[in-house]
Amino acid sequence: MNAIVIFKTLTKNWLRSPTGVFFSFLFPLMLLLIFGTVFGGEESTKYSLYVQNHDVHGGNATNLSRAFIKALESTNSFEISELDKDVNVSDFIKHQSGIASYRFLIIPDGFEEHALNRSITVRNGIILDTLIYIIDNYGAYMNQSELENITMGKDALSAWMNQTNTTKSPEILLIADENAQSTQIVKGIVYSVVNAFNSKLIGASDTITFKSENLQQRQWKAADYYLPGYIASFIMTNGIVGITTTITEFRRNGIVKRLSATPLKKRDWILGCILQQTFLGFTLTVIMVGAGWVIFGVQAIPDIYAICLIITGCVTFSSIGMTISGFVKDVEAAAGIGNAIAYPLMFLSGAFWPLDLMPAYLQSVAKFSPVYHFHDALREIMIYQHPENAITGFAVLALLAVVFTCAAIKLTKWKDL
Repeated sequence: MNAIVIFKTLTKNWLRSPTGVFFSFLFPLMLLLIFGTVFGGEESTKYSLYVQNHDVHGGNATNLSRAFIKALESTNSFEISELDKDVNVSDFIKHQSGIASYRFLIIPDGFEEHALNRSITVRNGIILDTLIYIIDNYGAYMNQSELENITMGKDALSAWMNQTNTTKSPEILLIADENAQSTQIVKGIVYSVVNAFNSKLIGASDTITFKSENLQQRQWKAADYYLPGYIASFIMTNGIVGITTTITEFRRNGIVKRLSATPLKKRDWILGCILQQTFLGFTLTVIMVGAGWVIFGVQAIPDIYAICLIITGCVTFSSIGMTISGFVKDVEAAAGIGNAIAYPLMFLSGAFWPLDLMPAYLQSVAKFSPVYHFHDALREIMIYQHPENAITGFAVLALLAVVFTCAAIKLTKWKDL
């Protein structure tokens, strides 16, 4: 019962602190809006690309060069700006200080002529290879006349190709900043367009087709996938950093010392603090989900399993914060220790970017983070709708909650303050 009284008192005190409200609610909400806008927007990422077309005859671009530019546009991956063929690219880069990451695609003069001629050469090469294959594998089953006719055709085509096969493939040049992270992505997209263009020019049909299917029935947005990670991370930082700083501030102001002189038990004080921080964490979750639903249209609304997991996570990280505040007396030191624990846990947990992007040894380290198990279990429930896969996350958080609550009760000094 005393724990409930502590909970109410701490909540009223927190509401009187604008700084506490800001860092508990408004700061995480601001980060949600920033990260959600950057990583969870509805529009697919488009890369700026300058295209300089030198394949111009009579003042007009050739049909094939225009078709290639349209193929680039059809990928919906580029914001294409065309440069006049007389513009010097090097000088253009020097005078365009606003270009943070330059990308220029140059289509050479004679692109259409060389591409068409080369396509004829390639087609003839395919025919020649086919004739050779037929002779080598089926010649023994043909009569003499059929074999002679095919052999004569093969020899004639080979002789003609030896005389005319001087056409070089036109080279499209991509000039890009190799230090930019997007360069490899842009190269991959352009390479795919070039390959598709080559196949069309020689009349090749698909021998292998590709399709993908969505594992989920619902159409999730990018913000839906990030939301569980945001919830887990901010509950963790509020629990570890927030409660550690608050309790050490109470200790410096003598509030804890005066409470220890009352009949209030240390256990009730700790449980009341954990209960109050759990309430704040759950309220923060409601606000973040509500903001995500209104602003980004997220559909990943926590169900009863996710709510239970969120409450367990709140208790876990609040108890960790209470444990730290149990043996750290200085407010600045408590804030430093809390941040030193919270932020590595946040950024090594895979909550903000996939673990696959990290080195192998960091991936192994990340899987020991309770935040990893927290957000991974939340994602299994909220996104993949497989609560049975969240059992490990539940177990890890519940175990840590019990261990650190007991540790907080054991380590917190009470009568000696």
